[in-house]
Amino acid sequence: MAPASPGRIEDVLAPVDHSTMHERVYSQIRDAFTSGLVVPGQRIVIRKFALSLGTSMMPVRDALRRLEAENALVALTGRNLTVPTMTSRDYEELCRIRVSLEGLAAGEAAKNITEGEIEELSAVTDAMQVVSESQDIEATMRLNREFHFCVYAGARRPLLLRMIESLWLRVGPQLAYAIRHDIHGGDVVDSPYHPHRQVLAALRDRDAGSASLAIAYDINRAGRIIIEHLRTAEAGASAGKAARFAKGQIKRRNRSGCN
Repeated sequence: MAPASPGRIEDVLAPVDHSTMHERVYSQIRDAFTSGLVVPGQRIVIRKFALSLGTSMMPVRDALRRLEAENALVALTGRNLTVPTMTSRDYEELCRIRVSLEGLAAGEAAKNITEGEIEELSAVTDAMQVVSESQDIEATMRLNREFHFCVYAGARRPLLLRMIESLWLRVGPQLAYAIRHDIHGGDVVDSPYHPHRQVLAALRDRDAGSASLAIAYDINRAGRIIIEHLRTAEAGASAGKAARFAKGQIKRRNRSGCN
């Protein structure tokens, strides 16, 4: 009996769908932004991101293009991308938008969140207290993000959630300063007056108004710290610019006098 002719392997192979990997890469990088693990002014190096993620540079490039389209990154000269630095005025406006959208989401969560999700939020808050007391800034920022988005997911408003996620691409990089302030002597998470504890209490009571107010308090409290930090930086930059201008004027007068 003649042996069966060998099959063509090409006939049984199909194109590999890279969309899942690209989405995972985008999701991880996006979470780094919203958690505050990148900082304003940071230059993005594609090769380093790809090495950390264990991928080629292509899905990282695609993710960064998406983030640039969402205004989470800005292009510098050539192909360089950097995390934008916000002005105090821009951040003040952003806080007002956040209060409206995130306050709405917290109020909706008070109506729709499950008891299991409330217990999960409680566990996240307790974990945040532990890492905050140990002054682990990165872990505190991750858990801060997790707390907020557990609340907003509990609202069961997917369009609203996507809008908030987009806002946090700009918010996240600014948060490190406020988190560092809290860790080194600001609000302590174990206090019943900490905004996260107030949010939890409101959700347990199914009190939409109080949940909205607690989230607004959290946003405005951190916002005041960040805005003051940005104003100080702006004043320093303005003073430095004025000093450089004055120095240039003196040099020009000296050269003119020598002639």
